[in-house]
Amino acid sequence: MNRLYPFIPIAALVSVLAVAACGPEELGRAPARSTAAVPAYGDIMVEGSIGDASNLIPLLSSDSTSHGIAGMIFNGLVKYDKDLNIIGDLAESWEISKGGLVITFHLRKGVRWHDGRPFTAQDVLYTYQVTVDPKTPTAYAGDFLKVKKAEVLDDHTFRATYDKPFAPP
Repeated sequence: MNRLYPFIPIAALVSVLAVAACGPEELGRAPARSTAAVPAYGDIMVEGSIGDASNLIPLLSSDSTSHGIAGMIFNGLVKYDKDLNIIGDLAESWEISKGGLVITFHLRKGVRWHDGRPFTAQDVLYTYQVTVDPKTPTAYAGDFLKVKKAEVLDDHTFRATYDKPFAPP
């Protein structure tokens, strides 16, 4: 799960290709019971792309293919819905102060990492710190450097304060 990656759209376009061979009736057997309503866990998802992913680490994926795939694997604080409205992902809600200088994110409770540890505002702060660290070779640091102050208010509340309103394109 991505720790702080709120302003990058998450591509959600999935193509499904179905290939049908001879049906059982054509082979002289009775048709098999339909399993169309039963999910096929562990199957393969196939998606057409203009290239191969070169990197699946969200902070380091700068090409569109890598970014698109990483966006389907990792979560951010917010994401876009099918109508391009910003909706919560790891943040269940947020407030923007009058004047637009302070954004307070209220994180979803009960979210866990793959190892079972809880997701907290400390994880968001850590990701912010890694993103703005000059040693991190990311193309996204510029937007995060506009944050004047990043702070943890409690386990499920993270606040970003700006010098001036910021709305990335």
